[in-house]
Amino acid sequence: MAETTGIAWTDSTFNPWIGCTKVGPGCDHCYAEALDKRHRWQGSTHWGFGKPRMRTSVGNWKKPLAWNAKAEASGKPWRVFCASLADVFDNEVPEAWRADLWRLIRATPALTWLLLTKRIGNVAKMHPGGHYENVWIGATIVNAEEAERDVPKLLAVEGVAKLFVSYEPALGPVDWRRYPGIDWIIVGGESTQGAKARPFDLQWAYHTIGDAEQMGAAPFVKQLGSCNGFKDRAGADPAEWPTGLRVQRFPSAPVQNCGATARTPRRSP
Repeated sequence: MAETTGIAWTDSTFNPWIGCTKVGPGCDHCYAEALDKRHRWQGSTHWGFGKPRMRTSVGNWKKPLAWNAKAEASGKPWRVFCASLADVFDNEVPEAWRADLWRLIRATPALTWLLLTKRIGNVAKMHPGGHYENVWIGATIVNAEEAERDVPKLLAVEGVAKLFVSYEPALGPVDWRRYPGIDWIIVGGESTQGAKARPFDLQWAYHTIGDAEQMGAAPFVKQLGSCNGFKDRAGADPAEWPTGLRVQRFPSAPVQNCGATARTPRRSP
């Protein structure tokens, strides 16, 4: 919940509420659940079925309005990762809260809202209708099984500007060439945060870059995980990476990092 963040693929994070329920292997070592247990915001924890989610403060909800004003003044892209400590499309969130969030998104057209979910099947019924040019919808995909199940649901989403995948924590190889139409693929290995990180094969990152380039998506390598011998605990320092993995691109954005060449991806018909 900050204007600045260490997450390489976004500029700011905003949490309209806190809490979630684990739904797959990517959730096993959830950093957000660990933070929730540590802080016990409002004297409770907010993870699991039947656990009430915690709506954040009025002051926190005003922050994106200030960011929007700054983005308008600067004329530069301003990406906001929404719900790093929750899931916008969580079934156990009151619908009124989600309606308030969509109103806030409409009120901040200079911000690009990145809505990343592990419940991509809920998006169609929880989208309020209309087109949101400042919204990118993403699905967390950790292996080939999840890709086969969930990428078609992602590609069926309408009413937003971009569709993306967070292949993090990557837990197995995925042939992304099977899924043309994705605009952006973020790939990353797991970091040790309490529980020991699961292995991340660097070939998965190489293949993701190649697949993305072949299908017209923008590849973004976020980190190489805690199991590959880097000094950075999460393998998140590009200076330590093999040159071929120093690729961090955004779709349709002039921003580029790590010496990668930015380009505009095409959407398959």
